[in-house]
Amino acid sequence: MPEHPASDPMLSPPGLPDPVWHPCGDTGLLLDLGGYAPAYHDILCAVEDKSVLTLKARRLAGTINEKRNAGELGGITDIVPGLASLLIHYDPLIIRAGQIKSAIYPLLNRTDSAAGQPSKLWHLPVCYETQFAPDLDEIAGQLSLSQKQIIELHLSASHEVAIMGFLPGLGYMTGLPAPLHLPRRANPRTDVKQGSVGIAMDQTVIYPLDSPGGWNLIGRMPYLLCDPAHKDPIWLSAGDVVKFSAITADEFDQHARASASGRRPEFDIIEATG
Repeated sequence: MPEHPASDPMLSPPGLPDPVWHPCGDTGLLLDLGGYAPAYHDILCAVEDKSVLTLKARRLAGTINEKRNAGELGGITDIVPGLASLLIHYDPLIIRAGQIKSAIYPLLNRTDSAAGQPSKLWHLPVCYETQFAPDLDEIAGQLSLSQKQIIELHLSASHEVAIMGFLPGLGYMTGLPAPLHLPRRANPRTDVKQGSVGIAMDQTVIYPLDSPGGWNLIGRMPYLLCDPAHKDPIWLSAGDVVKFSAITADEFDQHARASASGRRPEFDIIEATG
């Protein structure tokens, strides 16, 4: 059965139950900051400020990692913050689940003051022209918006990298304007090209590699999100912010050549977000 930590209003925004623990096999513990509910996705989507849960998970992960590096939490092997949860991997020969819970309870109220690393504001060009935006016309009909309105709305937002995703270099970015919220495609594609910009739910993603995918494609970004030849092959991190700018197909080719030569787009250092 899930186990509830002591109730903390800072951990439970209005509309969500208290956080709970779930066992994940014999070497993992999941702290669900939103609490368990059968319609979990629907509840999260109804919370206006659910980004507070993502930030809470990221800061708690940082606090635990500081304790681990100081030798106070031996046996924890990995910490994986999610959109509204924290997965803790551990060695049961060194530390027990109950010991982890007891050690983390006192940290729950301290995460708001946890020091965060400075984040980056990336300025990324995107070509929204037809050859790079195969779903733009279809979703314009779904959303009762013109293609121009969709592009303008997407350009207007600041997109925060909430968590890193299922491919190396892929960031799930929140901040998509509400008029653009829509489900994933009913029929996913077997081949989505590297750099494709997709939207679904309240998020934007950029595919870092050619792969299958079911997001609604509205453009393409010419730079490599995952570049094994670079000394820092993965350059997006949780907490980073992305602002998009529109470019033409000719400009896309120019940026793609720059990317092939090892260049990356510009970024600004911004205040730490956790």
